[in-house]
Amino acid sequence: MGRSHRADIDALRAIAVVIVVLFHLRITGFEAGFAGVDIFFVISGYLITGQILRDVVAQRFSLSDFYLRRARRILPALIVTIAASFAVGWLFLSPEAMRQLAKEATHGLLSIANVQYWREASDYFAPSSDQLALLHLWSLSLEIQFYALAPLVLMWVGRSRHVFSAIAAIGLISFAAAAVWLPHDAEAVFFLTPFRVFEFGLGALAIPLEARLGSLPRARSIAAACGAAVLFGSLLVIGRYQAYAGLAALLPCIAAVIIIAANVPAPLLTSEPVRAVGRVSYSLYLVHWPVIFFIRFIFGDAAETAAGLCLQCVLMAAFTALMYALVEQPLRRLPWPRWSQAAGFATALLVCAALTHATFLADGVVSRLPPDQLALFQLQGFGLNKCGRTVGRLCAFGDLDGTRGVELLGDSFVQQYVAALDTTLKARGMIGHVSTMSGCPTLAGLTAKGPRAQVCAELRDSELPRIQQSQADFVVIGQAWQHYLDLGDGPEARTHNAAVAEDLAETIRLLDRPGRHFLIIGGQVRPVNCGFDQLRMLPGPRWHAPAKPCDPVPKTEAIAANQIIDAVLSEAIRPFAKVELLRPSEVYCDQDCPVVEHGVWLFQDAGHFTVAGAQRMGERASAIFARVLADD
Repeated sequence: MGRSHRADIDALRAIAVVIVVLFHLRITGFEAGFAGVDIFFVISGYLITGQILRDVVAQRFSLSDFYLRRARRILPALIVTIAASFAVGWLFLSPEAMRQLAKEATHGLLSIANVQYWREASDYFAPSSDQLALLHLWSLSLEIQFYALAPLVLMWVGRSRHVFSAIAAIGLISFAAAAVWLPHDAEAVFFLTPFRVFEFGLGALAIPLEARLGSLPRARSIAAACGAAVLFGSLLVIGRYQAYAGLAALLPCIAAVIIIAANVPAPLLTSEPVRAVGRVSYSLYLVHWPVIFFIRFIFGDAAETAAGLCLQCVLMAAFTALMYALVEQPLRRLPWPRWSQAAGFATALLVCAALTHATFLADGVVSRLPPDQLALFQLQGFGLNKCGRTVGRLCAFGDLDGTRGVELLGDSFVQQYVAALDTTLKARGMIGHVSTMSGCPTLAGLTAKGPRAQVCAELRDSELPRIQQSQADFVVIGQAWQHYLDLGDGPEARTHNAAVAEDLAETIRLLDRPGRHFLIIGGQVRPVNCGFDQLRMLPGPRWHAPAKPCDPVPKTEAIAANQIIDAVLSEAIRPFAKVELLRPSEVYCDQDCPVVEHGVWLFQDAGHFTVAGAQRMGERASAIFARVLADD
């Protein structure tokens, strides 16, 4: 079954970690570097399965000893990585980004980071991968979950003559499940353990293959050569298939299996420099992404220059050497009794998780910001930041003691009007309410598509009756209309848009009653050509390179982009009295529609105002608001 330390496996580790690092550095030619993680899974499947089966057959396997060895191997460097990232984040990140980092850190410490990233992948405002400081911990969480389950399975089947048949069957089920589920939820296939089990299983199957090749030196040499050819050849072509999650890395995984089973060290790949990288691969993997994340965050575009890339490589090498020499290696051989080790690791994890979770609950600790940065941060938040009171999902704003009310209905494109209406409602002694969900249409008859369909339908079916029964005399309806209307000009587009217009009309009829007024928010200004770097748009406690500002959108362009939307909405409300259409592209803009003004971002992305942008919209639409909110 092989030894745990082999030159060829160190070489595979080196290849895997180097291509991951170069992929994350965006070095041209390494677009297939994502497969490095899959190769690590294959290696783990081979080593861990072999170790467990040897001990099970020899009747010396101890579950507690196995878990403690894994803990000594993994946890010290993991905790140090998270603690160091947390400390740097505390110094530099905005409260919003620090809150996100705290959440990532907690899930990383609890080895469920992959579950977090899967759950948040479909969120409307989900951060991009470049905005996640500990994103790389998803693979480590998945691997720890494998470590937790593998011994239990192998203890059950380990004494059977058909152990590898059972592993092959489990692997086939995992692969088939991944292939079947990929069109429905690619993020689940990428992040979740059941869909990655086949890669660990492939590594385990290298054990019987190695035994068959063991007495055939020529066959081993041929297999090693073929494995290397398939590995490097596949890495040249699979970069275009990232969307296929772990399935795209099947060829490099099979190549790794063949190389491991052949057990023929190649002189070039097993040279001392390559083996040295392989030995420190765990430490290098842990430190590489936080280095890339924080250098890009602090220095901006300068991080992408040759000098910036060199700086990142130097820092990675330095931190890897320190981690390996001072943390990873010394703590792999703790002299403490087993109960002391278990208690020590459990205490460290719980204390660190409590600290990170407390930071998350404190919304990233806004008090870290100096007063001027705090004011800027509040201006560049989202409209819901103006909620005066929140109960569950229901946000109250304006005059919280007001006797007359306004209801906001829609998705995030109406949520941003909390900040636009807040001052007006306070001046009029009125209270506003909104209970929406980003990316969810809430019109009668209009349904979302994809994995959010059910939760959006539940929200719509609870919101419409709530607003129908509300005593509020005013209802504001806003949606990301571009997602629900067809902006083409053919007969199919007109038919589809007529159906959505009828959904809006039906919603108004459902919610209408004597004395109730409606304001429909039309097509939003959308600066689609702006590259929003949300991480660097927000201020932090210390300097970081600001996000590159965006040019304003010409008013004529904004109106043209919303022409179909506003025309459909105008036609839908034409039969109704006391229903008015607000056209943001006509009201918000002068000759141009500003995206940044006096250093303050008015948009947080290509469609959503910041508080500052919503307040500008509120000021410019004040006459329309006054007309709609006026007493009969």
